[in-house]
Amino acid sequence: MFKSFHGNTIKHVKARLLLIFSIIALVSSFLVFFPFSMYLVINEDNQIGKHLASFEHIATEHYTLIQDDFAQLSPHVSAYYSETALPERVKALMPFKENGITRHRSYFADGFVVFHSTFTDIQGNETPLYLTIDARAIEFGDDGWHVLMLISFALIVFLITFLRYSLQRMFDGLMSPVTELSHQLQHNHNDEFSVSERSIDELQTLTKHLNEYKQMKERLARQELMFAKYASHELKTPIAIVLGAANLQGMKDDPVFQAKQRDRILVAATNMHATVEVLLSIVKQENASEAGTMRVVTENEIPLDKFRTKLKDGVELNLALEPKTQLNLPEPVLAMILKNLINNAIRFTRQGQITIHIDSHTISVTDTGCGLTGSTETEHGLGLLIVKRLCQSYGWDFELKSNPERGCTAQLCLHPTSKHCATHIGL
Repeated sequence: MFKSFHGNTIKHVKARLLLIFSIIALVSSFLVFFPFSMYLVINEDNQIGKHLASFEHIATEHYTLIQDDFAQLSPHVSAYYSETALPERVKALMPFKENGITRHRSYFADGFVVFHSTFTDIQGNETPLYLTIDARAIEFGDDGWHVLMLISFALIVFLITFLRYSLQRMFDGLMSPVTELSHQLQHNHNDEFSVSERSIDELQTLTKHLNEYKQMKERLARQELMFAKYASHELKTPIAIVLGAANLQGMKDDPVFQAKQRDRILVAATNMHATVEVLLSIVKQENASEAGTMRVVTENEIPLDKFRTKLKDGVELNLALEPKTQLNLPEPVLAMILKNLINNAIRFTRQGQITIHIDSHTISVTDTGCGLTGSTETEHGLGLLIVKRLCQSYGWDFELKSNPERGCTAQLCLHPTSKHCATHIGL
């Protein structure tokens, strides 16, 4: 019976809310109905007492006429003119306060009310007077008082039921968008979340953020897939070189040939080591503690001769490194960024020049190639994806844009609000 009240679903919460509301409504109704009923009963009892006292003059006049110890003044009012004439149930309550009203079980059917006084008869004697009436003998006002009370109680029950139904409808209307949103979270994996325009602003804001988080999740999933594909390609190349050179070493005993294969293995292993370091730095976010450390950059870190061997005829490679340049990029990270940007520029530049500019605030690679063709997917190896991820990790902004005349520029700018550069630019 009470299982529906346990749990935290909307159905269970609504059941508990309606139960609590019903209890509060019943208690509140009782606190109003009971005092009101008691007021009516007490007021009626006081009116009976006043009605009984109003017969004092009639009882005195009646005694002058009949000179008897008992008189029935009305269908409900009796007069006694001596203690011996009183009924036993009245005698049991003696003595009575003179000129006062005494009530005995006045709220019950067998109760009665007594009014006691004295008067002087025509012979000059002090005569006691006792007026009695049954407590429930007469009702003042509407003869159907009990029916009126039942109608009032029925009206209260109706109001409670109506308000409970209204509360249920209001709760259902309020929780309907939440239920709908919960259903969409469980079943609609591909569609966007939506709620009614009449929903409260907070639910609409929540829905908007859920859609944004969903889009971000999907975008990150695609990026991770692309990242894994590019990382696989970048690592497979040096591994293939190492395996090939190792196999070739066993074919000849020529020292020169052996040395050449060892050099190929060392270069491929070194490149692979640098790539793995950068990948681990991104995936594990181990660079978080190093992101704020500034270091001086030297030209020895940039192997221009290695890049010049890849240039096409008629293309020059120049480096402009500002003196005392300090960056928060570790050497393997800077090498990976420059490698991808420079290789990307070499790939699309057939004549002219490629210029590398580095200072404490910016890193740029400008070429005179074919420029952007409407898509920025011009990566080489890990390419621009790796560059973007590294920029995010170390607080840099990345932008790839076309030059006014020809070619394009890949530019990294240290974010002015980033905590990583606070020690350098005095923020």
